[in-house]
Amino acid sequence: MRVGVIGCGFQGRLHVDVLSRLPEVELVAVADIDPDRVSGLAQEYEVAGSYTDYRRMLDAERLDLVTICTMPVHHAEMTVAAFDRGAHVLCEKPLAMNAAEGAAMVGAARKAGRFLAVGLNMRFMPNSMAIQSFIRDGGFGRPVYTRVVANDEIPWWGEHYRLEVSGGGALAASAVHLLDLALWFAGFPEPVAASGSMATLFPTKRGSTAPNPVVAERYDAEDLFSAHVRFAGGFWLTIEGSWIGNQQPRPGPQPWDYELTAIGEHAQVWFDPLAIRGEAPDGSTVDLLPPGTESDVSFPHSVERLIAEVVDAARAGREPSVTGSQALVSQRIVDAIYLSAATGREQAIPPLEVSP
Repeated sequence: MRVGVIGCGFQGRLHVDVLSRLPEVELVAVADIDPDRVSGLAQEYEVAGSYTDYRRMLDAERLDLVTICTMPVHHAEMTVAAFDRGAHVLCEKPLAMNAAEGAAMVGAARKAGRFLAVGLNMRFMPNSMAIQSFIRDGGFGRPVYTRVVANDEIPWWGEHYRLEVSGGGALAASAVHLLDLALWFAGFPEPVAASGSMATLFPTKRGSTAPNPVVAERYDAEDLFSAHVRFAGGFWLTIEGSWIGNQQPRPGPQPWDYELTAIGEHAQVWFDPLAIRGEAPDGSTVDLLPPGTESDVSFPHSVERLIAEVVDAARAGREPSVTGSQALVSQRIVDAIYLSAATGREQAIPPLEVSP
């Protein structure tokens, strides 16, 4: 399988590292607008093709799969271009700048007869897979309510703080991971309406952490938000997040503090630390997690599992686990939350037609 990577920053480097170690995968080309970065990464991993224009890469190489690791402002254009050349696409999250772009990407995949996978790798963390397995086996019952909290550091390693290239800050860049998990656990119910509030507290908070004055001047994304989302069938969720919280750092290598708890008719689950609890006939709490199960939310391994699964899907001619259509549901919700925060009113989330 011939694979190319667009974007050689933090996430692109991780993709290149994983792909270079997968059997039956030939990493044939990388592309990035920074000539030193792309040539250096190509030399380090002995990749033959090195391009500063992704279009030249797509035209020159016959690629089976393209992974896109750029800022969201480029996702739609690059994804459609890759489909036009006959490749499958794995696009990093968030899906796009808005739902209209996301719908165009999904439509282009259908027209080309190729798949669009999205880099929502937290589904591949052992904790997520254990919860999903429990829900799939029926022990959870009908999903009723999910609460999500996504506290993170300002991601200075990318321009997620800059709305014109990111499409959003603490919500679109960070909390979208937890939103995807909440929807996955609930079976992707149809969203009906969302109400949200948000603020930008930088530089009053975290101002001293900016790498330089130019970056600080460009910062205009939200770094604090909360929202309430309603779904068809009565399910609802609340989601909140920040880049400027004063919580104590959690133990472990990850800088983020992510929480998710979901309540079903028969049980309740917690994402981190992992817990699954139900109710005995007398009303007492019962631990339903298999003995010896360890809590594991390691980040790099989840990306490895995601990429390996996408490669396997391309080889087997099937849909990947994390699809563009699913990510488009999240994008519609994200758009509605931003609009609600801007207008001060709850926003309906109408169905979105996708056509090739």
